[in-house]
Amino acid sequence: MVDLHWKTNMVNSDMSSNPPKLSNPSQSPRGPSLHVPFPTTTDFSPAPPPLCAAYDHYLRLPDLRKLWSHRDFPTWNNEPILKPALQALEISFRFLSTVSSDPRPYANRREWNRKIESLATCQIEIISILCEDEEQDTETRGTAPTANLAESGNRISYSESSLLPRLATWRRSKDAAQRILLTVECQMTRCPYTLGLGEPNLSGKPSLLYDAVCRPRELHTLQASPLEGNYENVNVHAAHQILESWIRVMQKLLERIAGSIEGRKFEKAASDLDAVERIWKLLEEVMDVHMAMDPNDFLKLMKSQLAMRSLKNGCIGETVPFCFRSRELVEVARMCKELREKVPEVVGAEVDPTGGPRIQEAAMRLYAAAAEEEREKVEVLQGMQAVEKAMKGFFYGYKQMVAAVMGNVEATGNRVGMGCEGGDSLTQIFMEPTYFPSLDAAKTFLGYFWDNNTNNNNNDHGKRVNSFVADRRIRC
Repeated sequence: MVDLHWKTNMVNSDMSSNPPKLSNPSQSPRGPSLHVPFPTTTDFSPAPPPLCAAYDHYLRLPDLRKLWSHRDFPTWNNEPILKPALQALEISFRFLSTVSSDPRPYANRREWNRKIESLATCQIEIISILCEDEEQDTETRGTAPTANLAESGNRISYSESSLLPRLATWRRSKDAAQRILLTVECQMTRCPYTLGLGEPNLSGKPSLLYDAVCRPRELHTLQASPLEGNYENVNVHAAHQILESWIRVMQKLLERIAGSIEGRKFEKAASDLDAVERIWKLLEEVMDVHMAMDPNDFLKLMKSQLAMRSLKNGCIGETVPFCFRSRELVEVARMCKELREKVPEVVGAEVDPTGGPRIQEAAMRLYAAAAEEEREKVEVLQGMQAVEKAMKGFFYGYKQMVAAVMGNVEATGNRVGMGCEGGDSLTQIFMEPTYFPSLDAAKTFLGYFWDNNTNNNNNDHGKRVNSFVADRRIRC
């Protein structure tokens, strides 16, 4: 069972709920204390091994992992990141094909087409960002496998194996597929190459060897079929394969972020943090496709045909959240939470073993700095907090989605009528105190400084902030 027992008591602050307005800054009151206790929490834990194994088997994750990890281009450092991203996009094309051919008379094809088109658009946007960042990095620039179309005299490059070019000619999916092609053209404008899916490629840029990178034929052998005539099985299967593919991308990005911070490549780390934030938001949109599924067919699939019934822990009587059956999702959530361990390295200060405000003070000075290198560090800190916000938003949205498609009892883990302090695992995640209490405290004190500073001249605000930090430390 999921071992998630977070404490939900928020960090106490000495700051009054009504911050004082000072008429004379020289006679300022003591202000908030710089000593902020670090919240004690437990680690993320996946569901029991049998449930995780059944989840992996259902989605054919072992076969997917082989495709993700296969290196076809050893000199292309970005391959472990872009390969699963492109495969998730290709699965989305297959998703569009299956919903367009769904024979059920009550299937809302128009809503499905809109959702999958939106999903593909969001994925293409993130892929284009990853390609742009690849060009900015000297280690990865020019290493992507591409074909020069100018030499062959062709402007448009069609993938022979991808489903998108064929969907663009099929009556039922033509409109959505053609808009997706235009999205590829627009989003890849700032990239040195295009994806080679049949987009117009008006600038005649080199085309990525899409079939060699993505391997669409091998990928489509891993699709599901209707289970005893229930077409929602195909939809659930495709949605979760897309989810797992992007989780893989995020895992590789988080590993690269850790290396960038250790190597003091803060600009690169900040860019990757922005991509991680976007992926968390994408995962929420992937899960939202469940809202378009037929309630009766979906519940029949989950509760009867797949036999994914509630499993209770004998200690607390909580139902296992379905998302915790994904080991990779739990792992990336843990990795995002552990980004807080990189804060001392970014701000350039060591943690005070006595619990003093050393990190908070360093963060305050960093926020007030004007040097370019310091601003890169600020972007990293902002990115870390943005990732936390997006991650907690995913789990909050996931709980609301489960409540909408399966009922509130399922979403609350069979904990009916219990408050937040005794709540289910999903609630505990987004109700947990901030993972970055030092940054939270630094912004609180910096806001207190500006709230009580009547001099609006920003030329020397860095020195005045440093003086304020020293004064607060003496008073505390």
